[in-house]
Formats: sequence, C-alpha cells, structure tokens
Amino acid sequence: MKMRKYLPYLIGVSILAVILAVYFSKSRPITQRPPVVTSPAEKSTSISKEKIAPDFSLKTLKGNTINLSDFNGKVIIIDFWATSCPPCRAEIPHFIILYEKYRDEGFQMLGVVLDEDKASVEDFAKEYNINYPLLIPDKKVLKDYGPIIYIPTTFVVSSDGYIYKKYVGYQPESVFEEDLKTLLARERR
Repeated sequence: MKMRKYLPYLIGVSILAVILAVYFSKSRPITQRPPVVTSPAEKSTSISKEKIAPDFSLKTLKGNTINLSDFNGKVIIIDFWATSCPPCRAEIPHFIILYEKYRDEGFQMLGVVLDEDKASVEDFAKEYNINYPLLIPDKKVLKDYGPIIYIPTTFVVSSDGYIYKKYVGYQPESVFEEDLKTLLARERR
C-alpha cells in the first residue's frame, strides 16, 4: 500500500533520468579546438629514433613567427599547456628555472598555449615572469603532436631533432632536468 504512495515519484524520477540520458548522449559539433582535460601524471613514453619532431611555424604572443627548425642543434622542450590547468601552472616555474640554467648550453624551451584568450595568457606570463617563447597553436601542430587530449603534454626533443620522450601529466623539475643533462651530455661528446 505504501508503494502506491511513492509510485508517481518513482515514475517521475525515471522519466527525468531517461530525458537527461538522451540529452547528454547526443553528440554536439565541435566549433573550436577540442576540449583538453588535465590528467594525473603518467609515465613517460620513450619514442623510437624513427619519430622526428614535426617542424612547425607558429606565432608568438607578440606576433613573431617561430619555426621549430630555427632551433636545429638544440635540445628542446615543447610544453602544451593552459592557464586553467593546475598541473600546468605548477610546472611553469620548473621550466623557467631550467631555461635560465641551461639556455646557454644548447637548450630551448617552448610553450604552446591552448588558451583561447590571448590577454589572459599575456597577464599570466607577466605574473609568472615566463622567460621563454609562448606560441599559439594551429590545427597542424595539434594534429602533428597529438592528439593532445590531456595536459600538460610535454615533448623532449634531442638536438638531432628526434622526440626523445613524451610526458602526459605533471612531472617534477628533476625529471626534465635529468633528460636535459642526458641529452646535453651527448652533445659534448
């Protein structure tokens, strides 16, 4: 007898659940870049010698054009990140320190910013005193290095242009510094 009392509520909740399931299961067209999700740190992926880092030509926040090939012969870290990503924000100070420490030894740091709002990125760069180029991606670089699904996604490129490692998720400074020391030591031989 008591079940009859709650039956209309159960039916109403069931109908609402079906409506919500149908609404959220419909695919929607992507009008801009696909959303990027932050992820917990994952182990690095070492990439075989056959994967050459794809060249690109991207604009900086200041409007200058930078080509990856401009840095041939240097060890490069390419970091795909966004200001809204807490793990990305946590890595930025590490990259600033590493770039300051190793730039004169043949290291180039590049940040590829996935934010849509250029002004907020400029403010962020000033606040954090970012000392390396920040680049605005195009579809080609996102395809060539992607898909970039989780951020931060960071590529370490050897001085001979091969992708040495790819990291997805936050990594401590020591991880990148160890890669830099290894690759820069190869150059000194």
